[in-house]
Amino acid sequence: MAGKKGKNNKGVVAGIIVFIAILVIGAVIFLWIMNTPGYINIDKAVENYFTAVTNEDTSLYKKTCYTSKWQKEYNKGQSEMSLDEQIANAFTYQSGATYSDVKVVSVEKLDKSISETMHDKVSSRYGANIKVSQVKKVNFTVNMVFDGENSSSGTLTRYCYKSGGKWFFLGDPDIIVDLGIEN
Repeated sequence: MAGKKGKNNKGVVAGIIVFIAILVIGAVIFLWIMNTPGYINIDKAVENYFTAVTNEDTSLYKKTCYTSKWQKEYNKGQSEMSLDEQIANAFTYQSGATYSDVKVVSVEKLDKSISETMHDKVSSRYGANIKVSQVKKVNFTVNMVFDGENSSSGTLTRYCYKSGGKWFFLGDPDIIVDLGIEN
């Protein structure tokens, strides 16, 4: 009888250790998701881009559009503006509008060559050597209020890229032009 009780105690201790290990791993994953730029899904990247523009929130804009590495290495290339100047410039084109009710309608994976080209263009233009695993064309709708007038966007098309397992809104107009994906 005493031998069986010792085996049961060992099983309980092992179970507790496994449970604690799972909790620690889960906490690490949660902290990684919350504290690094980018999003697990495209919908959140698109939604947060418009939230950042509405609120002129530079920090959220960076988290939504630029990987940590791209942010750190932004000025090592040929860019004439700093990252903050580039974002301020983007805000001036969309200033005063309030965006809401962003809904992704469809997503289309672009050819792998676009991902490779994006890597090359970001590297040469900004000096940031980021890995881009995918670029997707995203069609969505968004409501806008400008000067007190409400309007619906109809369906808009923009792009998101995946780097480091997370999705980012491709908000850099120079890279979009470099990729030749706009008609």
